[in-house]
Amino acid sequence: MLLSTLGGASGLRVIAVACVGGLKPVLLQHQRLQRVSRQPGMATQAATSTIKAPADGNFYKYGLKPVLGEGIMEATLKRLGAVEIKDMDKSNFVKPKSVMYDLDGKRRRWDMISSHSSVGVIIYHTELDALIVVRQFRPPAYASAMMLAEEAGEPAPPLSVGFTYELCAGIIDKKKSLAQIAAEEVKEECGFKVAPEKLQWVTQYVSAVGTGGSRHDMYYAEVDESMRVGKGGGLENTGERIEVLALPLDESKGFTEDPSYPKSAGLLFGLMWLRAYIAAKKQLPAKHVV
Repeated sequence: MLLSTLGGASGLRVIAVACVGGLKPVLLQHQRLQRVSRQPGMATQAATSTIKAPADGNFYKYGLKPVLGEGIMEATLKRLGAVEIKDMDKSNFVKPKSVMYDLDGKRRRWDMISSHSSVGVIIYHTELDALIVVRQFRPPAYASAMMLAEEAGEPAPPLSVGFTYELCAGIIDKKKSLAQIAAEEVKEECGFKVAPEKLQWVTQYVSAVGTGGSRHDMYYAEVDESMRVGKGGGLENTGERIEVLALPLDESKGFTEDPSYPKSAGLLFGLMWLRAYIAAKKQLPAKHVV
């Protein structure tokens, strides 16, 4: 059984109960959900909403190891200059729109950003027993950190907080199968050649449900060094400068819980899925999964 809660007006909470018979909504009125007492070993919530870089300046903790070359993040930091935030004129990738819909006979409006659907790949390096992670500078992530710092009356954060940790991924902008696009991204970003038919489809989810709603398909691939065919790193002529890292699964829990390593939701899902998948293959006790 799995419980999930949705906030509502006037103190209402809708609890969706996932069980064998399907989702069953239970409406609780004017009740506060009991807080779960913190147990030893549970992650501690970040003390502030502003984004901080690792206090010790170490961007290779938790066993993170460059798969191809070293110092890509450091070299990119030297190339970066001033960052400013402006209103958008037009874009080839995202389009602001307003959705008009009727609810209870009343016309309502919801603003959204229309964007491409995408694919992502959970890449497991069998020889390293590690998840392949890509790290790159994401201007929106840094811009959000800038705005949070400004609201808190703090100075602008270092550019390093704009580097995010993600799965290999790409937008769907070609007339090819999703598996073909995913395989191309693995080669382009990470330097490994994986045949599309060797990719295992995992799931599909909806991204940014409150502002976007685009679809994201997740695949799984296993690689080793014999499958390396290039340096990866993405397309530099489009502004990509990707660092390919290996995250050992036995050190991944600390990485998951450290907010100074900004992670995408897809990476967190992929890491949890992979730990469970590998534990099942190796028939490890449940304690190794989380």
